Amino acid sequence: MSFDSKSLAPFINIALVLGINQLATRFDLERTEFIPYIRAAYFTVQLLTLTIAYYIKNKIEEKNDKTALIYTEAKSMFDPKNVETITTTVKEYDAKKADETMQQTVLAVVMMGIMHFQFGFIRPLLLQAIMGLRNVYTTPLFELYILGKPATGALARPWKKNMFEPPAQTPTPKEAKAIEKKEAKKKLNKE
Repeated sequence: MSFDSKSLAPFINIALVLGINQLATRFDLERTEFIPYIRAAYFTVQLLTLTIAYYIKNKIEEKNDKTALIYTEAKSMFDPKNVETITTTVKEYDAKKADETMQQTVLAVVMMGIMHFQFGFIRPLLLQAIMGLRNVYTTPLFELYILGKPATGALARPWKKNMFEPPAQTPTPKEAKAIEKKEAKKKLNKE
């Protein structure tokens, strides 16, 4: 039985969280003299995440991959049988994912700022300062555009959103042509 980094990722994340918590407890990292350094580390990692996402977005624009991408996706997590067919290009798909990364990062900074400055939580800052780098490094966009890995296997589009969701289905070429014909008919009927 072989293990790859994707299958071990949840266990690595748990080990990191437990290890960071142990370090924080052992070295009493919640003392007031450490707080400015923890804040600086957290905000540096978030700024680095935004910078990398912006850089990747520029690489996507440069590459300008107009390869058609057709897949089905559940409209709701609670109703997986209710699916919609999405027709896009690799460029649009990747750009959308880069935008989502930037939006999630900004939202996380706002939420973490409230948790820290309003309620005094320190440990989540420390956790996210370290886990943030790991999260960036393991994204498909980073692996494709920074590490230069080919878009095959786990990196083949479309990507799973989370481990509890079934992966989006890519139709066969025959199914893709049928979908394109249906979409063309819908456009003609609207006109």
